[in-house]
Amino acid sequence: MIEPLRRRVVEEKGWLSQREFLEGVAFCQVIPGATVVQLATYAGQRLKGVPGAWAAAAGFILPAFVLMTLLTGLYLRFGHLAWVKTVSRGLNTAVIALLLQALWRLGRDLCRSWTELALAVTALVAFALRGHYLAVFAGAGLVRLCLPSGTAPEAGAAQPAAPPPSLRELAVVAALLAGAAGLWLGLRLHSPLLAQLAALMAKVGFISFGGGYVMIPVLQREVVEHLHWLTLPQFLDGILLSYVTPGPLIILAAFTGYLVKGLTGAAVATVAIFLPPILIVVGLSPLFQQVKSGRGMRRFIRGVLAALAGMLAWTILTLARPTLTDVKSWALMLGAAVALIGGEVNLLWVIGAVAGISLLIF
Repeated sequence: MIEPLRRRVVEEKGWLSQREFLEGVAFCQVIPGATVVQLATYAGQRLKGVPGAWAAAAGFILPAFVLMTLLTGLYLRFGHLAWVKTVSRGLNTAVIALLLQALWRLGRDLCRSWTELALAVTALVAFALRGHYLAVFAGAGLVRLCLPSGTAPEAGAAQPAAPPPSLRELAVVAALLAGAAGLWLGLRLHSPLLAQLAALMAKVGFISFGGGYVMIPVLQREVVEHLHWLTLPQFLDGILLSYVTPGPLIILAAFTGYLVKGLTGAAVATVAIFLPPILIVVGLSPLFQQVKSGRGMRRFIRGVLAALAGMLAWTILTLARPTLTDVKSWALMLGAAVALIGGEVNLLWVIGAVAGISLLIF
């Protein structure tokens, strides 16, 4: 989604220059959260300050939220039908293929050195031994931070230090944080379940470097394994709906919230998972040069992402056990994986083919 956004704001509208847009991409890649949502927020803030940031973020998220809630309502209404269950069984194998594609892309980018590959494998073993993901992430990041970068320093003149944030900018960030805390306290008084949902989604949004692909295993660990709000088949169905919904992949939060507490839960979960990354963009934009050029931060994040690759691999193994139960499901998954990874076939074509084949073989 980065390229369509670039064409719109750089080439068609002329709101940002190519250099400004690429600097925004670099900035959003070194902070946690859904990268494309943050990039839209960054563009809005460059144009119209904090109000522009909120307008851009809302405009990017709202269509996906509306469509996901509609699809989730249809899912809950018709998901019990026999033919729907048959199609769902086949499409769940496609979800495994989609996650394999995500692991392939993430691993291809990350594991360019034996260090990061070793961190990913170590994280996979740690998750298999039921290690807590926050401890694994922090450990991997610290190990990578302490090791040499393996790359030569970039040539060219040093970037000038960014000026410290103004009192007005600090006041805006403080007001936003106070408002978020007030909303959470109000939720806690109104519904402890909604407050728990909001706190969980905010935590996922705050710790997940790398966007939606790496948020999925964190969310699965929490809502399926720890809290048991969703079953594994429901979570797989939610992933599939997220993939076919235009917009950020982590709109999966709306599906999760809907199953927990209806439309209110969907709204709370969506706001909570996107609010921390948006606040980070708004708060750190005044310190952009330090964030963008901090080599230590980049090394730490690469360590975290290596651990996330290990977690994604463990999630695939966990989801595959109840999904790939016979030769037909294995064949369907492998065919979808080859089409997505090897042939780079459009996702909608793959889903359509898997759905049709499912009706014939299951």
